[in-house]
Amino acid sequence: MASPAPPATNSTDTVQRLLLRLSAVAVVLTLAAMAVNQFLLEYTLRAASHSFAEQLVTDLVREEPRLREFLRGEPASEAALARLSAFPLAEEFAGFRLLGPGGALLAEAPVDPQEREARRPARVEVPVPDAQLAAGTLQVTMRDTGRRQHIASVFRMAQASIILFAATMLALMLWLGLRGRREEAAATRARTLLRHDSLTGLPTHAELRHRLEQALQGVRAGQGQVGLLVLNLRGFRDVNALHGRATGDAVLEALSRRLQSLVRHGDTVARLSADRFAVVQTAMAGEEDAIILAERLAKALAEPLPLPNGDGLSLCVELGLAVAPQDGGEAELLLARAEAALSAARGAPTPAIRGFEPAMDEALRARRELEADLQQAIEAEALVLHYQPQRRLRDQRLVGFEALLRWPHPVRGMIPPIEFIPLAEQNGMIVQLGAWVIRAACAEAARWPGDHRVAVNLSPAQFRYGDLVHTVADALAHTGLPAHRLELEITESLLQEDTEDVVALLRDLRALGVSIAMDDFGTGWSSLAHLWRFPFGKLKIDRAFIKDLTCDPKLCAIVATIVGLGRILDMTVVAEGLETEEQARILTAEGCEQAQGWLFGRPMPAEAARRLIADELAAQSRSVA
Repeated sequence: MASPAPPATNSTDTVQRLLLRLSAVAVVLTLAAMAVNQFLLEYTLRAASHSFAEQLVTDLVREEPRLREFLRGEPASEAALARLSAFPLAEEFAGFRLLGPGGALLAEAPVDPQEREARRPARVEVPVPDAQLAAGTLQVTMRDTGRRQHIASVFRMAQASIILFAATMLALMLWLGLRGRREEAAATRARTLLRHDSLTGLPTHAELRHRLEQALQGVRAGQGQVGLLVLNLRGFRDVNALHGRATGDAVLEALSRRLQSLVRHGDTVARLSADRFAVVQTAMAGEEDAIILAERLAKALAEPLPLPNGDGLSLCVELGLAVAPQDGGEAELLLARAEAALSAARGAPTPAIRGFEPAMDEALRARRELEADLQQAIEAEALVLHYQPQRRLRDQRLVGFEALLRWPHPVRGMIPPIEFIPLAEQNGMIVQLGAWVIRAACAEAARWPGDHRVAVNLSPAQFRYGDLVHTVADALAHTGLPAHRLELEITESLLQEDTEDVVALLRDLRALGVSIAMDDFGTGWSSLAHLWRFPFGKLKIDRAFIKDLTCDPKLCAIVATIVGLGRILDMTVVAEGLETEEQARILTAEGCEQAQGWLFGRPMPAEAARRLIADELAAQSRSVA
């Protein structure tokens, strides 16, 4: 495959190196601080010992005023010597000796030999001052108690504080380092997930654009051509529906391995969406190379893929092809033209391979113009809602409306939803558009007299990408519409998404007090398998079962079955597409509760819906009177 992009400068590595250096500096500073602290302790103890010894000299002179004369050699009485030897010493003194100028011993308070051996006390010498010269010397043996002990404890506390501060700083740096590594690991995983598909390991759309741009640099330099193949798996959604998501995942993994085995080392295989893949073919001699590869891919993928149960599954692929430089020299343009070719291939009745043709540019340009117009219309809130009545069958009483989106284009006129809703879903505008529809429908329904409901259709994209619960709650709060008057309709295709997440989200919506309806019931694959798990309050029978209801008894049986299912699951059943009185009679006889369709009214502007409600209420008042 194409070489990956060179890694960007890693700011986390820079931070890691800085933290490592700071940790080393902190260790050095801590050792230096401890050495300085020890030096200051020893210096202070020596200075304090000299001070204590000098104070002792003063006390001894005060005890024996003739001490200086005795030290100079004058005879001393036994009583005087006894007083000096027995002088009471402070706690930090272990003993002393008084020596004359020649070193002759005058008096002493001897140190206990055991204490000298056990503690190895410090010794200090200070002169005994005289008027002119020192009369003698006082040798003092010190203990590490009393004031000396207090001084030592102060420095030891300082030393402990230094160690504690250093340990705290090192622990903080270690924590920051570990946190940085965890954040970098998380960022790396996020970048990997952004650029590589989690299931197949193939590059994603973003990585494909990057590698395509790299390949196109060679084309601009005149080094061959580059082909871009975009392929779609026809009917792949049915694999998930029929065989389950696990089987579908296994098929995709096997498919990705087969695709990678069919391309050269320098080519790139990417996964664009659930059932769309792309291949970047580099160093081509001409468009024929791309066509040969496309045919080889189509043929190889048509061969059965292994399933976990040992069976095989054959897939049909549709391919769109664009070649640089003739079809475009920029990555986005080439990708758009390959997608345009794929759209043409998907329109064929059988799987096909289509190359880009200049005529497709017009369709692509029209699509982009429509996208731009739609974005402007959404931002300007230029779309409108029409409302189709829903009535109770047994007495044809109005119970509510379904809000249907319309786009009055200033040039093209009224554009039907079938043209712009899929476009909004593909480019992500459906989230913003869907939020506006919910707010607008709630605001309009809040103006209605009575207790009529309003139903709003939801797109599966709103479940995947939008904060739907917050959107609905915010709309109800700002418009004041009671929650039970809002009904949210979803299609059966949503049931093929991640079931647990969808169930949790629907339950959160139900917790707001709104009602959930399944729209177009009976046209999908998974209704009966999952229906009981979802918190639906209403089933809407698809119009396909109502159209020929009067001429096909089997359809009557199907409708009766759906009505019975709804009754068992405590769900209201609504028939869509009601057009004739005979259809209404049959549905009523089968027990269907509500219906909507042209028999009861076409979609109408908001003003007409308000007039209809007012007329209905006035008629009910007259009948009561």
